Amino acid sequence: MARKPKKGLPPWMATFADLSTLLLTFFVLLLTFANLDLKKFYDMLGSVQKAFGVEVRQRGEYQPVKPKVVVRTRTVFRPSRIVTPSQQSIQSAEMARQIKKLVEASGLGRAVEITSGSRGVRMRVKGHLLFEPGQAEIKRSAARLLNSVAAVMRKYKFYLTVEGHTDNQPIRTARFPSNWELSAARAAAVLRYLVKKGVPAARVSAVGYADNYPIASNATEAGRRKNRRVEFVFTREPLRQSVD
Repeated sequence: MARKPKKGLPPWMATFADLSTLLLTFFVLLLTFANLDLKKFYDMLGSVQKAFGVEVRQRGEYQPVKPKVVVRTRTVFRPSRIVTPSQQSIQSAEMARQIKKLVEASGLGRAVEITSGSRGVRMRVKGHLLFEPGQAEIKRSAARLLNSVAAVMRKYKFYLTVEGHTDNQPIRTARFPSNWELSAARAAAVLRYLVKKGVPAARVSAVGYADNYPIASNATEAGRRKNRRVEFVFTREPLRQSVD
């Protein structure tokens, strides 16, 4: 007669289950102490999550890095404002041509001398055309010439320095104790006339040099007559010293 099987699991399965649990615990401990490459692990985890449509959010020690933004700039080449000596000479020659053209239109072109240098244009006017001897009041006959100068200054954005010059003959009057005062007063009178004719005051200046810059010998009357003069110095930039 066959024996009836006992109820429940066989005894050997209990031993096998205990052994399996111990082995599982052992391998879990081994995995815990192992040097796991976290970066590769998170990369793998992210790939799996992405495959299943799960939003990947990086956090903790692996924060998302802000992408580098490459800004492309365009280099703009601007023309240099440095003017070479040759260009200055060309500009001065053109200035001289423009000034001479307007002065000749007044009919007094032969009464003045126009020269150009590297830094500007100089127009030399004999003193007796503008003033009486020892005086600083502008003659009425000088209006045509000065009106032409004013027209030049209004038409072109030049800067102008009016220079007063005398001979070496001393002068001692109540108004002009020396040639310094006389030369400065004549230059200032011309400046005031031009400003009244519409020349911007910011672009014109006056200076008196007395007899310090003669262009001829003061030993003769003819030379002294040449030294008594008013000079107009035209430049494209403000002038702080005499033009060559």
